[in-house]
Amino acid sequence: MKRSSLQRKTPLRNRAPMARKALTHKRRVKKSGSKSEQRFRSSAYLAFVRSLPCCVCDGRATDAHHCIGLHWGLSGMATTAPDSFAMPACRECHQAIHASPEMQARQPGWLTDTINHGLDHFTDEPIVGALADALEFIAAKEDAHG
Repeated sequence: MKRSSLQRKTPLRNRAPMARKALTHKRRVKKSGSKSEQRFRSSAYLAFVRSLPCCVCDGRATDAHHCIGLHWGLSGMATTAPDSFAMPACRECHQAIHASPEMQARQPGWLTDTINHGLDHFTDEPIVGALADALEFIAAKEDAHG
C-alpha cells in the first residue's frame, strides 16, 4: 500500500520577526559566599613558576602544574588548586605527574621548594601572604599525615 506524504493544513507564518542577538560567550564564574573561599590567582606568580627549572628533571619548565591527587581538598572535578600550589614542570614531566600516583605523592616537597623560591623573589603582599599560607597548609598536612 502506497502512502501519501503528510500535508500541512495551515501554512507556517512568522508572527514576529526574529531579532538577531550577538552571541557573547561569558565565562561562568562560581560565586562564593565569602572572600576567604576564593582561590588565589596570580598571573605574575605563574609566570615566575614557569621561569624556574622543572621540579622533576631540572629541564626547562613550560608549565605551571597545580597540585593534584593529594586528598587535601585543593583540587577536584572542574576545580584547580590555587596558584600558590603550582610548581614548574616541563610538558613531559607534567603529563607524567598526572599519570603517576607515585609522582603525585612527591608533590609536597616540590611545592615547598617552589614556594620558598617565590618567597625569596616576591615582596608584594597578596603573593607573599598566599605563599606563606600555602607553606603553612602543606606543613600542617604533612605533620598530620606523617
